Amino acid sequence: MVRQTVFHVRWVLVGLWGLLGLAGCEALDLTDPGRFWPFQKESFTDQVPGVSTPKERREALKRLCERANRAGPEEHQRIADGLAQAYRQEEDPALRAEIVRTLGRFPTPTTLQMLRQAVTDPDAEVRIAACEALSSLGGPEAVELLAGLVQGETDQDVRLAAVRALGKTGDERAKEALRYALTHGDPALQRRAMLALKELTGQDFGGDAKKWREYLEGGQPQPQRRLWIADRLQQLWEAL
Repeated sequence: MVRQTVFHVRWVLVGLWGLLGLAGCEALDLTDPGRFWPFQKESFTDQVPGVSTPKERREALKRLCERANRAGPEEHQRIADGLAQAYRQEEDPALRAEIVRTLGRFPTPTTLQMLRQAVTDPDAEVRIAACEALSSLGGPEAVELLAGLVQGETDQDVRLAAVRALGKTGDERAKEALRYALTHGDPALQRRAMLALKELTGQDFGGDAKKWREYLEGGQPQPQRRLWIADRLQQLWEAL
């Protein structure tokens, strides 16, 4: 039994010596799949040649945003065309949303055309990104698209994003859509509409929806009174 075991060990040692001979004096590297896995001649990697990873695409979009203010009209158009193509080809909703946000930094006819498509994207995250991009873009067509979302969108988060974006457009035409949200929305949408109106108009009627509706109808309600510290202390004293 012992002799048989020694025989097996001897043959194992011979085999290992043969492998070392094939490798020459170079040490064996078991981590090199090119040598020890004949079906994999390149190093193991999660990257496919010619195909960028999601992380690389996000970093590229970030770099585009950083150069937006320095780019001229021609480069804006070139970048917008490239982003439009990337949007059409991208299957990942999170990356489509990032592409749409980036598009908002490059005001071109292509940008507006793509945002018309993005507000109907099947993913709500992309539609929210489209609202953000439209608020940056501004203009009557942006207001029209956002107003359409306020009135026709079924996802509450998207409606809230559209109302917020209307307040950031700086366009007086946004008032009508905000009045719709104030009249037909639930409490959360009404609250967001009042905040948007405050940002848009510079008026402040607090959370009083009645005063905001009166203002939008051409009235002149009294703005919310801001209390000084002394007034507040007096109120506290009287409440004791």
